[in-house]
Amino acid sequence: MTTTKQIFDYFCQLEDEVSFIWNRRGWGIGKVLFVLTKYIPFILIPFTLFSTFAANLDVHTCAVLLYIIVVLEAFAIALSDVTFGLRAYAMWNRNKTVLVVYCCVAIAHVAITAFIFQSFFSSVTFGEPPLPIISGCYRISANSVIFASFVVVIFTEAVTTALILYRAFRHFRHTPNALVQNMTRDGFFYCVTMFSTYSP
Repeated sequence: MTTTKQIFDYFCQLEDEVSFIWNRRGWGIGKVLFVLTKYIPFILIPFTLFSTFAANLDVHTCAVLLYIIVVLEAFAIALSDVTFGLRAYAMWNRNKTVLVVYCCVAIAHVAITAFIFQSFFSSVTFGEPPLPIISGCYRISANSVIFASFVVVIFTEAVTTALILYRAFRHFRHTPNALVQNMTRDGFFYCVTMFSTYSP
């Protein structure tokens, strides 16, 4: 279902992507972030499908697949957070205090996530499925520490949401600028959507 939604979303936005990304020459940080964030999920699809439906996978292969999938997902989420963090930073007119806040949050995010992943991966064990009709990797046990990574992501996005809303309320609420209004609205709804959809 997730794969179908990603493919459907891709073709719905393909025309805008060609117009605003690929028809513009040169590469900047915005374009690089967009391409990585947009296409990493498509790299994940074959790994996810293979780990779910392939038959007779050994334990080592399953462990490698899990590592690849979790790390790529975390990387894609981090890139998305960086993109919206840069948006908030721009809304604050590149305020150095905001930049310092984001740098501190980013360092804490990476350090805590790395610790969580190390604890999670060492706890995961795979084994034979109870029924031969069950395909893919069959996970026998794993601790629930991975849930903490979602808490870290939510905290990071809460910082972004708070900065966007505070800036919008204090400085832009009487501004008729459509770009500012769209940046505020889209940034807010993105973070709200992420809060409501994250699950371990």
